[in-house]
Amino acid sequence: MKVQVKTFGSLTDILAKEFYITANDTTELLATLSHDHAELAQRSLLIAVNNTIVKTPVTFQENDIVALMPPYSGG
Repeated sequence: MKVQVKTFGSLTDILAKEFYITANDTTELLATLSHDHAELAQRSLLIAVNNTIVKTPVTFQENDIVALMPPYSGG
C-alpha cells in the first residue's frame, strides 16, 4: 500500500518531514526505514495511523497517513 508518512520532532533530522512510501503494515514500514537509516533501529517511536496512536503491527489501507514521533517527555 502507498501511505503518506509525516515525521515530527527530532525525526525530521533523519527523515524528510513528509514523504510517501510503499509498505503493507507498520512492521514493514519500520524495517524499510531502519534499513535505509540505521540510526532509527535504536530509537523508540510512537506511530499514529490516521490520527490514532497504534501498536505494531497494523495493516495499512491505501492512502493512510502515518505519523512517526519520538516518545513524549517532560513534566
